This record gives sequence, C-alpha cells and structure tokens, in this order.
Amino acid sequence: MNEPLPLSAELSRAWIERQPVVGRDGDTFGYELRQHTSGIQDSTEPLAGSAAVLAHLLGDLDDAWLPDGKRIFLQVDISLLADADFLELLPDGRMVLDLSGELSPDPAVREAMLLACDSLRRRHIGLCIDDWNLIDASPELLVRAEFVKLDLSSLDPFVFYQRYAQLKDQPVRCIARGVSDSRQYRFCRDAGFNLFQGYFFTRPEIVPGREPGAGLAQLVQIFDLVGAQASPKKIEEAFKHDPTLMLKFLGYINSAGMGMVRKVTSVAHAVQILGYKQLYRWVALLLYTAGKGETPAALMKTVLCRSRLIELLGRDVVPRHEQDNLFVVGMVSLLDVVFGRPLIEVLARLPLPEVVLQAVLDRQGTLGMLLMLAEALEAGEVKQVVSLATTLGLDAAQINQAQWDALRWAEKLATPG
Repeated sequence: MNEPLPLSAELSRAWIERQPVVGRDGDTFGYELRQHTSGIQDSTEPLAGSAAVLAHLLGDLDDAWLPDGKRIFLQVDISLLADADFLELLPDGRMVLDLSGELSPDPAVREAMLLACDSLRRRHIGLCIDDWNLIDASPELLVRAEFVKLDLSSLDPFVFYQRYAQLKDQPVRCIARGVSDSRQYRFCRDAGFNLFQGYFFTRPEIVPGREPGAGLAQLVQIFDLVGAQASPKKIEEAFKHDPTLMLKFLGYINSAGMGMVRKVTSVAHAVQILGYKQLYRWVALLLYTAGKGETPAALMKTVLCRSRLIELLGRDVVPRHEQDNLFVVGMVSLLDVVFGRPLIEVLARLPLPEVVLQAVLDRQGTLGMLLMLAEALEAGEVKQVVSLATTLGLDAAQINQAQWDALRWAEKLATPG
C-alpha cells in the first residue's frame, strides 16, 4: 500500500467534494473527487488541488477502496502531464485524470505531454477531457482519451448535441455533465449518452403520485416490533408475511459491506448477532424498497453514504444515548423522493423518536445540523460546509476521512458477500 502524502497546512484545510458518475443502469460507475479550500485564497498552483485529493487516496486505492470496476475521476490541470513526480505517484489502474486547463504553446512540451499520455495508458490510467478547448487545440489528445465530458449546464442544448454528434465516431465514452433534473437526464439518455454526472443524482427531485407498495404496512409493523424489542420469534413471524422483504433483508446483512464471518440464515439469527439497535437501521433501509418501482442504485448508495457519514461524524458530537438515531436520521431523510409525497406525510406512518422527526423535518438540534452538513457536502456548498463544521467543532480532515469511510462502506454494502 502506498504511504499517504504529507499534507501542508493549506491542504489540510481542503474540503473534498465527491460526485457520482452514474451509468445508464442507474448504478454508480465511479466518483469524481475535487477539492475546495476554506479560510484561505484558492491556490494558483495546479498541483495543490490534485495533491489534496491524491494525498487522501494513496493509502486506500491499493486496498480495495472501491469494488472492482469502479473508477475514480481526479481533477487535474493538463500542465501536470509534464510533472513526472506527480505522475509517478499515481497508482496503476482505476484512476482517471479529468483534464482541463490550457495547453503549452511550446511544441516540445506538447510532445512530452502526449508521450506521458501514452505511458499512462500503458499503466491503465484513463484520461478524460473536461474542456472542449483541449480538443480544438490538440486533436492528438482526443485519440488518447478514454472519456470526454460535455457540460449541459454551460452549453446551449444545440451546441451540446452538436459536439456529442462529433464524438460519436470516436473511440471515446461521453459523459453528460451538469445534469440537474429529470428532464435533462431524459434528454441525455435519449441522445444516446451512457454516463451521467450532476447534482440530480445526489439531490433527486420528488416525482408526485407514487404510491407506497403493499409491503409498507408490513414494514411499519416490523419497525414497531424492533423498536419495542419484541421477541425474535415475533419479528420473524412478521417478516414471513412478506418473503420478498425477508430475502432483501438477509441479502443486506450478508453483503460484503457487513463483513460477516458466518452467513446469517434467519431473522432470529440476525437479532442474535446484531442486536435490536443494529437491526433497526436495516429495517429502515428496507423502506426504500416499499415504493412502486425500484429505487435506483445510485440513490440507494447516496442514502447509505449519507446515513453512514452522519453516524461517523456524530460519534464525537452527539451524546451516547442519542447515537443510535444518527444512522436513522440519514436513512429516512430521502423517503419523500421514494414515495413522491411530503416527508411529513411519509414519516407520520413510521414509529420514529421525536428527536429524529425534529432533525429531519425541521433540521433541529445537533442531529439536524449533521444532516444539513451531509447535504451540503453532497451539493458542494462549501460556505455551508464551513459554517456547519465550525459550529459542530469538526475540521476538514475529520470530515474527509469520514467521507472516504462512508463511501467505501456504502459501495461494499451493495456488493454480494
């Protein structure tokens, strides 16, 4: 495993933003990671931003940081292709350099950059062109790229589609960037895109009119039984009324993310191994299966990552007697998206503690602030992140580490055991 880079005082205050790159199947293809700085001037040194992210990743990338097949997009100024020391630090495979910036006018420097691209390709490090000006300036760079991003938020739809049409015959995969709502998502899907990126996937819109599935009433009963610490036999009997729910529940418990030494074979067995408090959270997760239709995998991972992040950050700022509520706050905070109804209506059906309802509905108390912090991190709202982190007494290093841990855990949980 590589040793993490030492962080300067400036880089230690860098907040890492993550944004999923989503495939046509609705699952995460990978994640773009970028840094923001707080309380200081943004550095003009191209290496600084990339190093802030890379320093956190080097210790994890060789250690199954994400399941096989997932890619990590790292924002990089194209001038870094001439920085041999930086390129040497990159781990082979799985990484994609997200290139933007201005090409050097020096022909010798350009030739060296293209040779560096060839070397990276041999090391299975991908290149993504995130700036159309680079294609205009160097068609040779396009030949070496694996991905090209087209930004829907900054381009006229006609220009956006025109550029996409130019790339259709090229051996590159196009990523629709800046997708902010379902209308834009449908437009890009219909155009033929297979990869998408944008806040729509971390802040999905509510689609009215969706009815809860038939299993919701059964889930509410199970939720109540677990909260009241009913006997394992009673809880298992309630599950048996809906065998599909039981299979989903056992699938989550036995997933790679749980790291079970022995396979859990029954609900009663799960109660014995996990206890009621841990069981409570997995019943909450099942609520995302109770809406009509399937919850997209990317949304499920957003929910899992948010819940785990709140739990990790809350361990140092929430009294011990409230810590069992941390995960549940994140878990129920997006149920309005699943059911297409106001959150207050959905939560009214569930036997939840008052402190959870206050946090989710009114953003009250420390639990509410932790939820707002998780949402701000997902949306890249740096000023909000800084303000909430200061109030909660959390620093950038704590939050970044919690983000890595939560993201890795959420991805592994979706991987079969």
